[in-house]
Amino acid sequence: MVHYIEGNVKLVENFCKKYLPQVKPLRPQASYLVWLDCRGLGLTQKALNNLFINKAHLALNDGETFGKEGRGFMRLNVGTSRIILQRALEQLRGAIEEIQK
Repeated sequence: MVHYIEGNVKLVENFCKKYLPQVKPLRPQASYLVWLDCRGLGLTQKALNNLFINKAHLALNDGETFGKEGRGFMRLNVGTSRIILQRALEQLRGAIEEIQK
């Protein structure tokens, strides 16, 4: 299972590097939760939540719930199938492309 989760982390890293360079995933130390540093999008936390929830239709943990240091971050659970994770990343990509038009 650890090997599968590692593959999911690499999927997120590679996807962001290729398609979402303004989103920087932070490799988890001992879990299946990847922090996404979204500060490169230049959005307020409210706008960031709107992007994820209403545009990308994704329910991630809002980084600000963990304190002010979490502003600009979202927490992604990669403990899922690759198909679901890939779909979520594509939804995020589409939403970001939409707001950048």
